[in-house]
Amino acid sequence: MKNKTIKKRYYTSLAVLFLAGTVMAPAGNVFAATVDATSATSTSDVDKTQYAIDQVKQNGKVTLKGTDTIDLRAFAAAVDPEKTDTETDANIASDLTTTEKSDDTVADKSATDAAATTSDVDSTDEKASTKDATTDSTQDSKTDETKTDSDVATTAADKTESDTTSTDTDGLLDVDKDTDTTGDTADNTTTTDPVKEADDKVADVINKPNVTATDSDKLSMEDIDNASPKTYKTFLGKIAGFIDDKVTDVTSSVAAALGYPLLFSRFGTQALSDFRTLLNPSRYDVSNTWTDLDSQYDPTNSEAYYTVAQNWWNTEAVKQDVSVPYYNNANKEIRATYVAHPDSKKTVIIGQGWTERPDWIGVVSKVWYDMGYNVLMPSQRGQFASDGNLLSFGYYDKTDWKSLVDKVNTMNGDDGEIVFYGQSLGANTALEAASEEGLAPNVKAVVADAGYSTLPALGASLYNKALSTVNSPLGKLIIPIHFDNIPFLPYDKIMKSVNKINKFLQGFSLDDVSGIVSAAKTTLPAYFITTEDDAFIPDSQSVAMYNANNSAIKKLWVLDGNVGGHASANNAVNEYQANIQAFIDEVNKANNLKVNVEVTNADAKTAAVA
Repeated sequence: MKNKTIKKRYYTSLAVLFLAGTVMAPAGNVFAATVDATSATSTSDVDKTQYAIDQVKQNGKVTLKGTDTIDLRAFAAAVDPEKTDTETDANIASDLTTTEKSDDTVADKSATDAAATTSDVDSTDEKASTKDATTDSTQDSKTDETKTDSDVATTAADKTESDTTSTDTDGLLDVDKDTDTTGDTADNTTTTDPVKEADDKVADVINKPNVTATDSDKLSMEDIDNASPKTYKTFLGKIAGFIDDKVTDVTSSVAAALGYPLLFSRFGTQALSDFRTLLNPSRYDVSNTWTDLDSQYDPTNSEAYYTVAQNWWNTEAVKQDVSVPYYNNANKEIRATYVAHPDSKKTVIIGQGWTERPDWIGVVSKVWYDMGYNVLMPSQRGQFASDGNLLSFGYYDKTDWKSLVDKVNTMNGDDGEIVFYGQSLGANTALEAASEEGLAPNVKAVVADAGYSTLPALGASLYNKALSTVNSPLGKLIIPIHFDNIPFLPYDKIMKSVNKINKFLQGFSLDDVSGIVSAAKTTLPAYFITTEDDAFIPDSQSVAMYNANNSAIKKLWVLDGNVGGHASANNAVNEYQANIQAFIDEVNKANNLKVNVEVTNADAKTAAVA
């Protein structure tokens, strides 16, 4: 008999056994977990998960100790590997716990355990982020692992395609505070758009160029401060080093003092933006979205789309001015442009780039508007329409975004889906906002397009490019000359001076606006996007943030070939919109996952969580 036939019969037998358990389970809880004091085990969570899988396959139910936990996603994937069209509408029992714990604890633990498997591999990536084969194999293992997570989310959503629930701040699972012991819930459900079929799910990792992160992508001010100073062996060398050290202390401090206002102030960034536009008058010409686009991304379609998008933004979009006060200063305001989508409660909050003109991100926003989203585009503190003279690179803005969420919920109701999105600096602001505690539960996901891993890493990349420009002609001389630093301007000293100025003026370190740290803290579903031809922020920095992220649902997309340079992934509008929509659909399917936990103790009541 062929292996395929044997496998089919084996899975058919499992399905029959699975269905039998469903019929016998009380109150609609297919996998009823009954706590018995005599069932204590000393096995690990992994062993308990396997034990639960084996028991369900054999008996249709499982009995565990009240303090035991199981991996929900691994459990669901194992008991239903084929995902046939005749799936039962079972509720999955997960994260068994005693009723002495609050419902909030149950929900938090569910979301945390669901992310545990994925985070193990990502932690390894953070420790060994190098350009060798180990990194490549780690990426492959992450891909396989996250596929399991996605498959479970797809299965659960198919089971409850018309049954959605509000979510916790992780955007994954929620304990309904109004649920009684029978599992009936109050009328607080939200409605999501119909989700796509599982075949339309975007891959967890799309990285044809095989971009990997390195230690340089994780450079921090702490690394710079702790770096060993250069040593000189000879007496003359020590004298020369002493003189160079004193001279570069002065020159670096002067460079930092002149550069800080240009990089961090309202006046400086707008002047820099105008200067860049002066050098490249076609910088914001909509034709840039298709002119340099590889044929694989359908430039003809992009031309048609963005021609219409620019006309929409200039003449059709109904723009409203929206503002919220600074969270720590009621006398100053964050101002934003809002475009309402007819009859929609979904909203995307879009973070702008460092010197990105607001009208340009308005054109790009049609990608989201066409997916049915209201669009809210705030300027950051010290940027364009908002108050303030200095940019905080998301440090203060992340809390302002919580106020923006409250504003959206006031306008549209707190049951409307909210997504954070941004490009370049806006991507990092979105990630920082997503990492904040106490976010409204209807913030579902974050999409970070072309963000930086850390400011010191970004600065080092730009510095090394400038140094290469200096060394290139000098290396062609009869006697080649090669500098390790730009003369009189060592990078480490410039960054130390910039950091000191920033601490003095704004009260935080450059390490406090680390993209890697924000990505690691963020538990919302996260999508990291970058392009291979980004000459401003290396594509490997998005990979570093993806590796650091611990979200149960996370994805990475590195667009290969010619796309258009920095923050240009949206030029490939067909794939861009389809992939983001598929990601959101997968998030919604995971949110629709119904979790029932029935715990019975001799001295405790029965608790149901749906």
